[in-house]
Amino acid sequence: ATVCDPEIPVLTLEDLGVLRDAVAGQDETVVVITPTYSGCPAMDTMAADLEAAVTAAGYENVRVVQVLRPAWTTDWMSQDARERLRLYGISPPQGHACHADMPAEVSCPRCGSTG
Repeated sequence: ATVCDPEIPVLTLEDLGVLRDAVAGQDETVVVITPTYSGCPAMDTMAADLEAAVTAAGYENVRVVQVLRPAWTTDWMSQDARERLRLYGISPPQGHACHADMPAEVSCPRCGSTG
């Protein structure tokens, strides 16, 4: 939850919805992540950063697993993450990805204009 996205450092992997699960077992600790898209070039960096953070927190034998199903959706982003994106200068996703038949307005992150 404290590991930042390497491409958008104002968001953590938890904020972004990429961090799906973390389970500390007796023999290993498994962290499950889902990439924002299947060819995401930042996945190796995310995995290394997660492994380092979990190890620094005192857990041993850390394994990061990538899960592609279900596919990542902007619906997994927190509201706080959307606001931080806007403040960073990136228009946050609007609406819900599961309602593809409903066109979403995209607002300018600087002035809020939709037109």
